[in-house]
Amino acid sequence: TSSEAMDTLGQHKITVWEEESFQGKRCEFLMECPSIMERGFRKIRSIKVESGPWVGFEYPEYQGQQFILEKGDYPRWEAWSGNSGYRTEHLLSFRPIKCANHNDSKVTLYEAENFQGHKFELSDDYPSL
Repeated sequence: TSSEAMDTLGQHKITVWEEESFQGKRCEFLMECPSIMERGFRKIRSIKVESGPWVGFEYPEYQGQQFILEKGDYPRWEAWSGNSGYRTEHLLSFRPIKCANHNDSKVTLYEAENFQGHKFELSDDYPSL
C-alpha cells in the first residue's frame, strides 16, 4: 500500500532506528509502542514517519516530554525537538494520533439556561452563530 493510500485509510506507519542518520537496528510499526526497550532497542535516535501523525515520548509508557511527528524524515534529535528549547536526544515510546470521524457528530445549542427555549443542532462547520 502506498503512503498516500495509507493516509486516506487512516493507517499509520513509522520506522525507527537506534542510531542517528537512519543507522543501526531498525523496526517498522503500525501501532503504538509503550517501550522501545521491550523490542530490544536501547533508544530511538532517528525516525521516518511514512503515514499518519504520531507522538513520541522521552520515556517509556508515554511519559515525559512529547513531540509531534508528522510525515517526513527525522535523522537526528534536533529534527523532532526543533526550537522547543527542550533537549532530548532519544525517544523511548510512541503512538499514533487517532483522529475522530466527525461525520456523525453534532452539538445542540439552547437559547436559555438549563436546556430551555429554542434549540439549534449543528452537524457541520458553522462560521457564525
